[in-house]
Amino acid sequence: MNDTDEITVRNGADGSQGELPDENPNRPREYHGARTVIAGTGVVIAVAAALWLTLLQPSSGGDGGVVDLPFWAQTSERAVGSNVGQVAPDFDLETIDGGRLRLSDWRGQPVLINFWASWCGPCRREVPALIRALDLHGSRGLTIVGVNIEESISVAQNFVSEFGIEYPIPMDFDGAVFRAYGGGGPSGPPRSFFIDPDGVIVRIWAGQAPDEVVEEQTGEFAEAYATDRIGQLPGLKSPPRVEGEDELTVGVKVGQIAPDMLLAPKSEPDGPWLLSAERGKTVTIAIVPPGCMRCGRAVGAEDDATQGAIILLGGSGDDQETERLELEWSPDVGRVYAPQGDLQLIQIDDRGVIVDISGMLE
Repeated sequence: MNDTDEITVRNGADGSQGELPDENPNRPREYHGARTVIAGTGVVIAVAAALWLTLLQPSSGGDGGVVDLPFWAQTSERAVGSNVGQVAPDFDLETIDGGRLRLSDWRGQPVLINFWASWCGPCRREVPALIRALDLHGSRGLTIVGVNIEESISVAQNFVSEFGIEYPIPMDFDGAVFRAYGGGGPSGPPRSFFIDPDGVIVRIWAGQAPDEVVEEQTGEFAEAYATDRIGQLPGLKSPPRVEGEDELTVGVKVGQIAPDMLLAPKSEPDGPWLLSAERGKTVTIAIVPPGCMRCGRAVGAEDDATQGAIILLGGSGDDQETERLELEWSPDVGRVYAPQGDLQLIQIDDRGVIVDISGMLE
């Protein structure tokens, strides 16, 4: 993957076809709004039917849309935008099943975002290939998110049922998220974005990708960022809310919900350690940054070989034995919890809320 990996899979303004072969019979026509709609009587009827259903069953107008990146996902190294090499805009949308999906919650896994609409012929031709790709590569961590553009939940549900889609379907009711990703006007659906575990766009499909391209490039993508931690994200992610305390925010200050983290214990390679899974217990975490020559001894390690690790020091309450785990180092966790590169001791209560932070080498 590189910072120039964008593929145009519809005819460009100069008539070119990008990297796709001209002989591909399934390539989509360029999206020209009304000009595309009037391409044939059948298309007119299909579009009119979809619009009629949408008007009869309007969207719920749910809240959400494009949101600011959480503080732990922000970086000064890359701008947020819709181009290859930029950090993908974060969004928080209602899903077709009444849940919610926030893109930044998927940090740590490779994500393919596919923008689609039920009236879009190329979208319909592309979906079966995406479903096959998920079947092939989902076990290695590939996630596909199908964002519906400006349709009602009932129309989207019919589409999902027709094709047997099982990946998440967020609803972009007003099209704001699609526009943030460069869509709208002549840049209609389908439009797909490959986003690496750091949230950076590494590839774009502008239009329908032929089946062989879907198969090849999703395989490359999954292989490049393979993980066996399905449904769990290495590094930092948004934590579950604290029930009954909606006023609590996520952060690294006393009184805030500690950002969630999934890390590999050095002594237990078969299973990762998830901070939010410790809810109901009190934990104390020492952040041991790389290059700290005194940190190992400060946290009671046998020697300084533990530098670059995150050490779980504490405990399950007064009535249970204190546990100790040595966890693999994560740059994301270190950047948020120990931005100055010093040793930090973080005490977290049984709700997941930070109650104390102190430096151990002061």
